Amino acid sequence: MSMLPKIYRPICIVILAFMYHLPNAFCQNLVEEQVSYSIPKTIYFTEEKIWISAEVTQKGKPSSSQVLYAELLNRENESVHLAKILLEQGEALHFLEIPSNLPSDHYLLRIYTRISPLLNLENGLKQQLVTIFNPRIPPKVVANRVEQIVKKGQQKGSFTLIKDQFNPKEIIDIPEELKGQKIQELKVSLVNPFLEEERQIPSSQLYEGKAEGVLIPELFGHIVAAKVNPNEVDTSKVYFLSVHGIESALYSDRPDANGNLFFDIGGLKHWKFLIAQADQNGDLMNFELQSPAVKTSFKNGFTIPQLEISLADQGLLQKLLLSSGVQTYFREKLNQEPVPVVTGFVADYSYNLDDYTRFESVETVIKEYVPSVAVRTRSGKKEFRSNNEFGNRFEGNPLMLVDGMPVFNSDQLAAFNPKSFEKLDLLARVFYLNEQNYEGVISFSSYKSDVGGFPLPTNAIYSPYQGIQIPVELESEFGQPQEIRNFEDLRSVLTWKSESGGRVDLSEVKIITSDLPGLYQMSIQYQSEDGSTQSWESYFEVKAAEN
Repeated sequence: MSMLPKIYRPICIVILAFMYHLPNAFCQNLVEEQVSYSIPKTIYFTEEKIWISAEVTQKGKPSSSQVLYAELLNRENESVHLAKILLEQGEALHFLEIPSNLPSDHYLLRIYTRISPLLNLENGLKQQLVTIFNPRIPPKVVANRVEQIVKKGQQKGSFTLIKDQFNPKEIIDIPEELKGQKIQELKVSLVNPFLEEERQIPSSQLYEGKAEGVLIPELFGHIVAAKVNPNEVDTSKVYFLSVHGIESALYSDRPDANGNLFFDIGGLKHWKFLIAQADQNGDLMNFELQSPAVKTSFKNGFTIPQLEISLADQGLLQKLLLSSGVQTYFREKLNQEPVPVVTGFVADYSYNLDDYTRFESVETVIKEYVPSVAVRTRSGKKEFRSNNEFGNRFEGNPLMLVDGMPVFNSDQLAAFNPKSFEKLDLLARVFYLNEQNYEGVISFSSYKSDVGGFPLPTNAIYSPYQGIQIPVELESEFGQPQEIRNFEDLRSVLTWKSESGGRVDLSEVKIITSDLPGLYQMSIQYQSEDGSTQSWESYFEVKAAEN
């Protein structure tokens, strides 16, 4: 159950103090990152959440990177979904929500930062296969499916479970010899019968050559990259990018000689979509947003295995579909965001529009309530003239904004019905945005920070490019049974805890089998006395409940 507190939504005009056209010397001094992660299981249904616990370090210390990427790659080596997760002191606990339109198949789940695969492919790009079912787009059906050869009682390591078969709702104890170890990960989940290899796969076994991309350290937040055609680049041309969500913000940049643009979103982390524009609503035919997903090539001979099912799997799949509805309850930590986000100006005048009689056009609102701004008609079109700090009128239009989106057509803004606008902020001075200056600012904020129905400028690009996911925290231990009367306990994950440095507290762990029969795996990673990471795993069966 996610909980989103209601907060004030200011318009943030963020000044880019540091352009990310990084010199080669700086890139050469970047420190390699070590990425590690854990997931509770490998079999999912669309719209289910893949929970991820991850850690990123540099020379054994928390990484300076602020953003972790969780990506799903299909068998054609295409990125089909990408989630951005906030790293806090090099650690993250969050999820990737599987899109509803993915076909049933095996996918490669990949975890990395913006720079980690480019600096060291083996340590900086970690991955494993996951199975995703979509009831509306089923996989191939065969007469007999190849079974994964794993038997109850099979184990890796010298420790042993008390027994290899358990009844539903029975408590399982981990081996006594492991209780004194520094546990880094404890996981007990249903074995995926459709996938031969559930472990993480080294990058050296998958990819040919090096990862491709531009080194963009994300030290403050996400950086949106874009590119214009190098053959047509104009390094003096200004491009604007506004992001919109709980808060809205405006950024600007000019391309370098190679056509690269970088918009450092910085402290603003959570948004739902963005709008790109050229100055004065110029042409964007040669402008393209760049995905932050890392680019790699599979080795010859490597293919993601084909997902197949048989008629005999019908009962199991029905159980797994019900199991996918078992919720892990969490709360969003939006109130822990840094407050306030750095803004580019402090308004000289602010108007809460609900305090005034509503009119059907911005022009009328300005004329009736805003004495510091005049509306003029020039060549048959409406323009705005703001007072300056000396009481005189500026000679040109101010910077006009709707939820941070620049508006270059003053006639269109004047005629627009502001019924969805909540607030008006004015700056009655020259405003500097990077290298541009404007004769004041008129900034409207809508109730939902979604531009309030204002038409998208004719040459603008709208993209559902989302920001970093809001941090979350679990409300209860992962995989613990939920006491609901008259309902089967269909958990496929009996427990999952992952902590770096061997901090898993076993005293808080209670492993209880569910009503979902099948073969389960208990796996434990722990730190040995010499500091190396050791692993132990064992397989056991949960019997079907007797009628």
